[in-house]
Amino acid sequence: MRGPVIGKKINVLRKRKSLTLQEVSDSSGLSAAFLSQVERELSSPSVSSLASIAKALEVNPSYFFPPPQGNGLLVHGYARQPFRMDDAEVVYARLGGDMPGRTLEPLHVTYPAGYESEELTHPGEEFYYILGGQLVIVLDGEEYKLNGEDSMHFLSSRRHRLINRGDTPVHVIAVTTPTLLD
Repeated sequence: MRGPVIGKKINVLRKRKSLTLQEVSDSSGLSAAFLSQVERELSSPSVSSLASIAKALEVNPSYFFPPPQGNGLLVHGYARQPFRMDDAEVVYARLGGDMPGRTLEPLHVTYPAGYESEELTHPGEEFYYILGGQLVIVLDGEEYKLNGEDSMHFLSSRRHRLINRGDTPVHVIAVTTPTLLD
């Protein structure tokens, strides 16, 4: 289930665009040190931080994901290809196709026990629907505990991070915007 080597793709794209780590840092709001770790595959970005990197590099975040199987409209469950970003424990599966002009990125995400994302802010919106387990979303310093069938929708410009404090994986349907520059 090893996905694309995202750090390598970011590094190659950044250099192709003649951008420094500091320039990508300034555009993405992520530290140059963190970006360096991602490029060297010492750290993995969350979907939210990957969206910020993609915006800074002027590509769609899906540029870093394996393409969905299907005709662009229908994605059969049996054709879905779960993947991980570099060596991270979080497992993603794209639920939508590569429809031109789309504004949503629907994903099935599995957060492992003990997972905790970095705190982020970036443009767009995020929606989470909990299929199973408990996900804690910290939004502007306030904790919200979401259990099975709970959902949350917020502007990504608010400070946020995701935590699985349980001892089992949390399964989530996540929908994020924007998909940026098809």
